Amino acid sequence: MKITKLCLIMLLLLCAGSGLFAEKTKEPYRAMLYSAMLPGGGQVYNEKYVKAGLVIGVQSWLIGSAIYHNGKRADYQKLVDSTTDAIYQQQYRALRNEYQDKLSNDIWWIGITAALSVIDAYVDAHLYDFEARKSKLNLRFDGTSVKLELDF
Repeated sequence: MKITKLCLIMLLLLCAGSGLFAEKTKEPYRAMLYSAMLPGGGQVYNEKYVKAGLVIGVQSWLIGSAIYHNGKRADYQKLVDSTTDAIYQQQYRALRNEYQDKLSNDIWWIGITAALSVIDAYVDAHLYDFEARKSKLNLRFDGTSVKLELDF
């Protein structure tokens, strides 16, 4: 429940600040910085709101999953420490190790999705004014030759 509230607050802050990002061109390094600082920040900067929502949702789910798996791992560690029965200790250790593996996977996926988000923000910033630049590039066929013209 707390994570859902946090996600909503982050989304509202990003949407409120999106008016500040209205530019004709976007700076790729700024997009990367925003994306690295806050999940979906670079996507909001680039005015890709659906992607921003997707990034925020995936990152929030992964963070929530990591918190849950860490809590379960800690619970089983307490059970290992509190019991003297060797059979129960073995079972609790196995479950603790299982949740530790799940936690490690969550952390890896958080890093991977964060890196992909940063890369996506960088590429989108480069391509932000692609349509406007594409209209200035012309291919001319002149008899037997081909000319490439760029209007400044």
